[in-house]
Amino acid sequence: MTQNIAVLILAAGAASRFGSAKQLISYQGKPLLQHCIDKANALCPGQVSVVLGANQELIEGQISAARVISNPRWHQGLGASIALGVENIDPQSSGLLILLADQIALTTDNLRLLLDAFDGTNTVSAFYASRRGVPAIFPSYLYADLMAISGDSGAKAVLHRTDIELVEIDLPAAAMDIDSPQDWAQFLDSTD
Repeated sequence: MTQNIAVLILAAGAASRFGSAKQLISYQGKPLLQHCIDKANALCPGQVSVVLGANQELIEGQISAARVISNPRWHQGLGASIALGVENIDPQSSGLLILLADQIALTTDNLRLLLDAFDGTNTVSAFYASRRGVPAIFPSYLYADLMAISGDSGAKAVLHRTDIELVEIDLPAAAMDIDSPQDWAQFLDSTD
């Protein structure tokens, strides 16, 4: 854990399926996005950036302890947020942990499993719902590839390359992401 890991939380979407700024859903007294920031800071203090776009003016004042990266092209999809985010992280970092703001079931311990598996040159990916996905840690030599991502594909193209050393960590909790009010209700039921 002595490695310098930058953290990028993707939270720029409009949450159209949710119907409001899901980043601000209150859970245990604080916004969903703040939970994600707090977990990231517990592991990588002072290294956390959040990409905001839609609803930035609503969200920015409700969060703390993260650097905000403003994405005016948020409507171009997840890829645009990743590319812009990577351009704005510490270029001296040895790796980048990418998180989604709405994967609320993930714990600090889950994220620590990823960090513990990262050796500075490998890529470490969560594995859930029969596929690789974020959260994932990318070594610095892949930053240029991440900056080349566009559209709504996210980091999947990089995670499925065959020419990189990749470690999969089984993280079923990552499958719980909040896209709709039904997802939120299901999550709350699961925590009772």
